[in-house]
Amino acid sequence: MPERGREVALTRRTGELLVERGIATPEQVEKASVEGRARGEPLCSRLLAMGIDEGDLVSALAEKHGVPGVDLSRTAVAAELLDLVPRAVSEGDLILPLSLEGDRLHLAMSHPADERILAEVRFVTGREVSPYVACRGALLRAIGEAYEARARGVPLWRGNACASGSPHLQAAIPYAEEVVDAEPIPDTEIVIEVEPEIAAPERAGGAPLVLAVDDEPEIRQLVQRTLEAKGYQVELAQDGAEALEKAERLVPDLVLLDAMLPKVHGFEACRRIKASPRTRHVPVIMMTAIYRGWRFAQDARDTYGAEDYVEKPFRLEDLLRRIEQALLAGGEKAAERGHEEDLLDPRLAKGRELLAAGKVQEAIAALAEAARVDPHSPDAQFQLGRALRAGGDAFGAMTALERSIELAPRHLAALRALAGIYEETGFKRKAAGVLERALPAAPDDAARAAIRRDLMRLIA
Repeated sequence: MPERGREVALTRRTGELLVERGIATPEQVEKASVEGRARGEPLCSRLLAMGIDEGDLVSALAEKHGVPGVDLSRTAVAAELLDLVPRAVSEGDLILPLSLEGDRLHLAMSHPADERILAEVRFVTGREVSPYVACRGALLRAIGEAYEARARGVPLWRGNACASGSPHLQAAIPYAEEVVDAEPIPDTEIVIEVEPEIAAPERAGGAPLVLAVDDEPEIRQLVQRTLEAKGYQVELAQDGAEALEKAERLVPDLVLLDAMLPKVHGFEACRRIKASPRTRHVPVIMMTAIYRGWRFAQDARDTYGAEDYVEKPFRLEDLLRRIEQALLAGGEKAAERGHEEDLLDPRLAKGRELLAAGKVQEAIAALAEAARVDPHSPDAQFQLGRALRAGGDAFGAMTALERSIELAPRHLAALRALAGIYEETGFKRKAAGVLERALPAAPDDAARAAIRRDLMRLIA
């Protein structure tokens, strides 16, 4: 479909949703559509200019895009957050930092599904990003006002309807449907299709498979000859997009990844490999001729999950030694990894004790430190999510629980808790989706029956 046709189709679907919700009349939608096409403005921006409530518009956008929405008129933003994104970038990409929860940046966006923008923000800030859809007209105004306020030394920008003491971020979901308890339905009447987990492909021979990724053909050939001479199987990729496709399809034993790659940056490719349930156990060795020094090496390990970091030019003997060490360490981690290992962390144990004793704020502090020290611990993120939820921070809890499930996709307690948070904040469809993911992780028939009852209550 041509680009113009896609825009008209999207506008039509948005308009239908607004009318269905009672947010706007058909006449208002038609008038805003005509004016928007003439002015080059989206439908919701024109409706906002016509006096439709921003929170109502954002609730429809949130449902349309399947992500939380933010009513910027009722939001406050700390000036220090704006240092993370230069004004020119904010205006060019239509993004605005909203809040920072641990290592996750909450970001208002006009196009929350734009992976290019999300990838750039992740790379520049070194943080995970949670997108929140905003009305384009409101976002343009908020960007201008917020950065101008920062230039004047104002520590906190507030939207025009944001009362003193309002939180920095409010989800705009005023149309969440009321959840009514329903009579349990017998298990035999419920049939839910669950996509099975995809096993790693079988490979001929027992030699480890190394995926070597570099945009320089000479480096690829050199690495291939060297590794194959040592008995390794080698697969090659010349850019970040090809690396991600082959990593997901082949599940190699190790990825040798250049930092400067076309299409998808090497650091971003590393982050996605370590975030994928299918490849997160695969050790990644970063190679670079640009990002030198121990600080980059430490960031590659801590922020992006790389196992090792090698500067170019490198000696082949040193590279082989590092590959062997990474493969050995990866095998040991796979054997030792688990819930019990997480509980050995004294910070995690202390946080659990404090939470059980009702000392919520102290528990949050201890568990946040445990998650900072070991950002790849699913249980630390899970316990932090529990504590934040107990402290009334629904969005912080959501972030921590989502991270826990990224690290451990079958973490049943985290899945159930995240479904509860989604339901509480009005995202019934997302809650149902999480419960569907929880079904295969249930240990017995009783647990599965309980999940099915909750699921049927949500979708009834």
